[in-house]
Amino acid sequence: MFHTLIQRFKKSRPRQRAWSWGLVAVLTAALLGGCGGQQADTTAQSDNGEVVIGLTDAEGDFLNYAVDVVSIELTRADGLTVETLPLNSRIDFAQYVDLTEFITTATIPTGTYTRARLRLDYSDADVQVEVDGVPTPATLVDSDGDPITTLEVAVRLDDRNSLRIAPGVPAHLTLDFDLNASNEVDTSQTPPVVTVEPVLLADIDLQAPKPHRLRGLLDWVDPETQTLSLAMRPLLHNQGNFGHLKAQTDADTLFEINGVSYQGEAGLAALAELPQGTWTIVFGLPSVTQRNFLAHEVYAGSSVAGSEHDSIAGIIVGREGDRLTVDAKAIVGANGRLAFHRRLSVQLADDTPVSRQGSSAEFGKDDLSVGQAIYAIGTMTSEGLADLIQVRMIYSDAGGEVVSANDGELVINLHDINSRPATAFDFSGTGLSPEQDADASQYQIDPAGLPLDGLAWLEPVRVRGFVSPWGSAPADFQAWTISDFGSLPAGMAITWPEGTAAPFSSLSSEQLVVDLSDSRRHHLRRRHIITDLTDFDSAPTLVASEQGRHLFAIRQRDSVQVYGHFDDFSAALNEALDGATGVAKIYAQGHFDNASVTLSADLIGVILKPLTP
Repeated sequence: MFHTLIQRFKKSRPRQRAWSWGLVAVLTAALLGGCGGQQADTTAQSDNGEVVIGLTDAEGDFLNYAVDVVSIELTRADGLTVETLPLNSRIDFAQYVDLTEFITTATIPTGTYTRARLRLDYSDADVQVEVDGVPTPATLVDSDGDPITTLEVAVRLDDRNSLRIAPGVPAHLTLDFDLNASNEVDTSQTPPVVTVEPVLLADIDLQAPKPHRLRGLLDWVDPETQTLSLAMRPLLHNQGNFGHLKAQTDADTLFEINGVSYQGEAGLAALAELPQGTWTIVFGLPSVTQRNFLAHEVYAGSSVAGSEHDSIAGIIVGREGDRLTVDAKAIVGANGRLAFHRRLSVQLADDTPVSRQGSSAEFGKDDLSVGQAIYAIGTMTSEGLADLIQVRMIYSDAGGEVVSANDGELVINLHDINSRPATAFDFSGTGLSPEQDADASQYQIDPAGLPLDGLAWLEPVRVRGFVSPWGSAPADFQAWTISDFGSLPAGMAITWPEGTAAPFSSLSSEQLVVDLSDSRRHHLRRRHIITDLTDFDSAPTLVASEQGRHLFAIRQRDSVQVYGHFDDFSAALNEALDGATGVAKIYAQGHFDNASVTLSADLIGVILKPLTP
């Protein structure tokens, strides 16, 4: 459930970020289905607007990054401060790579908001990085090398991008707690050390959204309007007033209710038979133009881990008979406790209910094979998860280099599946015979009619879909989407730990040409594929992408100033580089062209620091 992206979503949004850049707050009165989670003041209702806040995260260097979010505050131009988070919330940012979760609604006074602040509590943080293929807890320090307890970070909106809240008028704000920009990871030390200097970004325009998740208790179902409403219980909260949100369904909406699959009106009718207060999860996409949240998938009843059951989200790394070995990325106890990155067993039974994300077809235990990502509900024992109520196959994401691509077959040298290295998997038993078991160096993909044109030998490629059923290979993997190297969204990071007074060989209102001299970190990431920028024949150039909205930011001391236009951003950056102030880090995301060594960026951030005389 933590990694969810179905083909309908991909068709709905042809452009997708490579890294999803931290904590996202999406504010829109149009999506609300009820009153807010809390009142900001006693102002009359006609003087209020409503806010929906969601959460997402970036693909980066962390296996998990669990901290407590204590506060999310918005400040109006006249100084009025509004707290929007009803309860402290423990959040593992690394769980939300392909997903945004609605976390609260709140009613706030109308007006122009120019500042946002995020407060994080690291005193009980659980942060792990991968060292030589092994999940390893990290030590967290601030920029002075001291242990971290509580951190705050603020962001200011420029004049052209301030947030205006008015009754009945949709307003949007995106807050990004940028994990990539906020953390430097040093795995050369034992244990690894993560230096945290938080960066918060903000944008009033809603970018093309990822799939959103809405979790909570069923309020009501209206078959006539094909809508449903939930009392929100996000982030595995079992109590608290987080507000109410409604979702629109249609004939294509898939339902899974108490382990039974439905579609369209039949599913909505089955949902309407459930008692009020039934645990329900909805996946879909918000539409600003249609002013609704369209549900693509709905899960309810025993198909959702509520207060009575344990659950895991992870990937099958081995199977022996009916016993699965699972690398569990997240373990959620019935008591609400969380654990991350544990290897455990999952015991199947002949009648274990098995379903597959995005499908109403019937599946069984033998559809579960090595490399398949799963979400399972049952009872946790000393050895693992047993007495299974439900196992759901969710989309897996495999990457590697092309070995061959012809005659309707794609063979790759497998690098990873869902960020787990190929060496983590025991493929014994996956084939029709032992000789046909999956081989990471010759991993066979069934493209299911998808075009293979342009896939060259040794070219990095990523596929998304489902692992072939147990004991049926070849093929080893059934692809629903294929992304070649050039089409993958890219993220760039360049650092000068001591700061540099000359980070650019050219800085203009149209482009930034980066001088990599003396930089310590200089890489380009396309999903899990890392490229050293010094391998190119020329210096990297950053330009604003031609389409879509933009977010440009400058962090100086403990505050971030954001801009929506490249010319404003570059002018402010040029003024800030006054000889006493230098650049410590540049990070950006967009699409990269190898031939011109140019990143067409949707987002660029620059972190400044005082230079030592």
